[in-house]
Amino acid sequence: MFKDSKITGTIVVTLIAIVIGLLKPFTGLGPQGHYILASVVVALGLWIFKPGGVPFMAGSTFLVASGLLFGLKYTTVVSGFVNSALWILIPALYFGFVLQKTGLGKRIAYLVLKSFKPSWMSIALSWFIIGVVLSALTPSTTVRVAIVMPIALGVIDACKLEYRSKGSAYIAIIAFAMCLIPGSGWLTGGLAGPILLGFTPADLKHLVNFNSWFQVLFVPWFIATVVFAILVYVLMKPKEAIGITSDTFKQQYAQLGPITKPEIITALVLTVTLILFATEKFTGIPSASTALLALAILLLCGIIKAPEVGTGANWDIIVFFGVTISLVTIFAEAKVAAWINPILQPTLFGLAPSPLLFMLVITLGILLIRFIDVPWGLSTIALTIALMVPLFNNFGIHPLVIMFAYLAGVNFFFLSYQQPWMLMAEGIISGKGWASNHVLIAGLCYVAAVVIALIVSIPYWRMLGVIN
Repeated sequence: MFKDSKITGTIVVTLIAIVIGLLKPFTGLGPQGHYILASVVVALGLWIFKPGGVPFMAGSTFLVASGLLFGLKYTTVVSGFVNSALWILIPALYFGFVLQKTGLGKRIAYLVLKSFKPSWMSIALSWFIIGVVLSALTPSTTVRVAIVMPIALGVIDACKLEYRSKGSAYIAIIAFAMCLIPGSGWLTGGLAGPILLGFTPADLKHLVNFNSWFQVLFVPWFIATVVFAILVYVLMKPKEAIGITSDTFKQQYAQLGPITKPEIITALVLTVTLILFATEKFTGIPSASTALLALAILLLCGIIKAPEVGTGANWDIIVFFGVTISLVTIFAEAKVAAWINPILQPTLFGLAPSPLLFMLVITLGILLIRFIDVPWGLSTIALTIALMVPLFNNFGIHPLVIMFAYLAGVNFFFLSYQQPWMLMAEGIISGKGWASNHVLIAGLCYVAAVVIALIVSIPYWRMLGVIN
């Protein structure tokens, strides 16, 4: 049993949780807070190590059960399920499903690829455009990875590149990264958007919507994406010319056949949905209402069939995110947030008068925490996000500025295990794209891109008035 690192890791984490629950080592944290913290540690162990391949729901249901057992209210432990963010997320997952089912996602990808003369530079540009377009149509990174990575493997094979070579890693890593990074620039460009909206303290929720998110965060994440692609191009591009002709992608596109009615309906529904998301400020139509109406239309038009309701969206992920959104209220009611915040405040408040230093410290700090808080760092975000209120009230730091640091952590990858979508991508292409050293190089490129984007964005944020 102990030869299985996943089981061993789960056992070690569980023992740590037992120590926390029994010995109550943290001064100033009450018994209930210790029990809840111990429960979260166990859930983290199940989410990180997934012993025996258990789903995320195992840790999620354990956390809900423990919260109830240790005296929390039902409305607290499942508060994430009545949050508007979850009701944006559920339709969004179905949007990704129909994008994949109808073939519209693949059509968009090949349409872009065939529009450029093949070269190492044009491949990077194509993946960037594909990533932006697919991110606009669905926040589901899972679906984007599922669409793009088989095409990336096809490009690698067409170029006759050796698997896990420098050339194959270049193609596969940029393809993966463009599924992951650019969508952070708008609220519905990734699953992190609805989740962080759900985490946002009630006092500040009015400051976070599609328009404000785009205004504050599009420029930083555009810069980060471009810098990342440039660094990967410089460090990983093979010396030899790309071994592929323009006809290759044209032939692949032609094999898709004429555009179908389901593709047209899907494209229209998703385009109108995106427009309504972007104009919520003017129309007054809530984003959750827009998303649910779009889902209803897709169901009424038969794009999503009755048997696909249960399989079209990943309900394991939905329950996981619903529970993680609930962590904010769980930590608040169990007084865990009230215990940790005074510990963090002196350091953070001391740095807050210097926005650049403050943002660099919290961004790099969150990246370091991601080595242990593996499931996208969501528990760390839930534990610290209440600090947004005093940082905004006392220092004028807009919550969306702090979101940059959280998003940097969600997207972070330095080793494959830190990024669940990277593990998914590796599985789709059967490990033929990159080796561990390529991921390390790409991870360093990502960190450098985030830091550069942050430094460049400070004057931009000053101009917007979202930092003092």
